[in-house]
Amino acid sequence: MQLSKLLKHITYKSVQGSQELEIADICYHSGKAKQGSLFICIKGQRADGHDYLMDALIAGAAAVVIEATGVVDTGKDSFLYTEHRKIPLQDMVHNYGVTVILVEDTRGAMAKLAEAFYGFPSRKLRMIGITGTKGKTTTAFLTAGILREAGYRTGLIGTVWIDTGRTIIPASHTTPESCDLQRYLAQMVENGLDCCVMEVSSQGIAMQRVEGIKFDIGVFLNIEPDHIGKGEHASFSEYLRCKSRLLQQCDIGIVNRDDPHVDQILQGHTCQVESFSTKRPGETMYPADVRAEGESYSMVQGKLISDFVVRRRAERFAIQIQLPGKFNVYNALAAISVAFHFRVMRDQMKQALKTQTVPGRCENISPSEQYVILIDYAHNEMSLKNLLETLRAFSPRRLVVLFGCGGNRSGLRRGRMGEMAGRLADFTILTSDNPRWEEPERILDDIEMGIRNTDGDYLRIADRRLAVRYAVYGAKPGDIIVLAGKGHEAYQEICGKKYHMTEQELVEDAYATMGFPSR
Repeated sequence: MQLSKLLKHITYKSVQGSQELEIADICYHSGKAKQGSLFICIKGQRADGHDYLMDALIAGAAAVVIEATGVVDTGKDSFLYTEHRKIPLQDMVHNYGVTVILVEDTRGAMAKLAEAFYGFPSRKLRMIGITGTKGKTTTAFLTAGILREAGYRTGLIGTVWIDTGRTIIPASHTTPESCDLQRYLAQMVENGLDCCVMEVSSQGIAMQRVEGIKFDIGVFLNIEPDHIGKGEHASFSEYLRCKSRLLQQCDIGIVNRDDPHVDQILQGHTCQVESFSTKRPGETMYPADVRAEGESYSMVQGKLISDFVVRRRAERFAIQIQLPGKFNVYNALAAISVAFHFRVMRDQMKQALKTQTVPGRCENISPSEQYVILIDYAHNEMSLKNLLETLRAFSPRRLVVLFGCGGNRSGLRRGRMGEMAGRLADFTILTSDNPRWEEPERILDDIEMGIRNTDGDYLRIADRRLAVRYAVYGAKPGDIIVLAGKGHEAYQEICGKKYHMTEQELVEDAYATMGFPSR
């Protein structure tokens, strides 16, 4: 696409150099710049693209977009000040033949430029955006599963992977950068998909990754104090405001009426609002459009089953999911609420929800019908508490939890996780997660300080492979064993390097050492 056509979609302060250029692609990482690229300098949490501008020029970028705040105009020339040097803009134009575009906000510009470059792909798909502190991934998989069962060709974007209809790409962010997101959506259109289900994180909203996308349906699941601190949100109120913006960017908003902050989330909404709930009409001032009632939970032949009845107007039908607990009932209700807008038959909903599993989210990988082995992504105090309380409802003979904590993180958080495990589990195995640049034993010391405040029984085994073996060797009929923290991750990060490792493979290894196959 010609640069002049792209520039019609943004507001810029100035352009130096020719606008009559053919742009081959758009990128924000200097390592991906090539001949004819439009390179956009964005500021991340760890790096600033302006510092890598010269690398993009050397690689052959045809045009660059930079933030005007870093530019000083002396009257004779303008200079871009980066971490290591000052660069005259005229030198870029004359020496490299590059066009320099100054904007107030490169992130906002990138979202609009990428949307135009890829042909506004979200307008050609039915877009479902899902936000919430917990449950985004599960709800996205359940929703996509129902739509596919009903015959809709459905793409998926989220924490685990990106499914464009022909390829599955491991995810690096819950919500990709706008440039990548628009490319994935364009691939979905090219692959003949009908709709896209995507997780919309608060960071994705704050960093303008979904800027310009008009969602057909936006789903709000819940919100709790999380993702607050350095590099994330400054306060809970800011976090809440970010979440609420999804309901100003969709036609239909489907919200969890039982969440205590739902009224704040709805402030300023511009969409038609619907709701789901597990409360009866007399228990709430605002009866929901879709309700669950009669929830029951059971462990049957090594599987954790949740049953409930869906009520919508005068209609009632039973649903069963292979996901434990009330919070997964809420996730399923959200998916069902979306499905009503696609005229999905009830039998199709039932079949999809009965069989759908979610990678790394209460995922049952038990090779035995006598006990349960789950893997789950719970990696903070709140998620671990919710998980263990949920599993308690199944009345296991023993509830065993194996977990660690990430390196280069708060020691206080580790202690709180240890204390939570000690209070709620019958037995805890402390092990390594992603130690990063810290010594694993030091991380375990922090966790142990918390668990010592309880009467909980525990053991330290820093090597995660050996820890999983210990858990599997000791499994008894009626036990629920949960391997927490890693979930879908296929690596362990140690000293800046990611080594391949999955929880499934660790369990299979344990069974192999016991002399019989895991499946």
